Amino acid sequence: MGKAYGAVAVGAGSRWLNDNAQTRPHFVQALNGVAGGSNVPVPGGVLVRDADKTIIGAVGITGDTSENDEAAAIAGIESAGFKADAG
Repeated sequence: MGKAYGAVAVGAGSRWLNDNAQTRPHFVQALNGVAGGSNVPVPGGVLVRDADKTIIGAVGITGDTSENDEAAAIAGIESAGFKADAG
């Protein structure tokens, strides 16, 4: 849930949060503080977009490497006919 929550909160897949955690750690730490610690800034949180590119939700997967989590989320979203946005 933390990966999906973070993606929806910032309007970008959690890969974006991960990249920013490395280059702007204070920024991501502040975001997480405002969110009550709910953001998980690692790949695996992927936005779900409709045909008009509107965000309609997010999928968060964990249990494997972050790269595999992200790939599984993308596969599920795309197999359901939506656009995946990993950030």
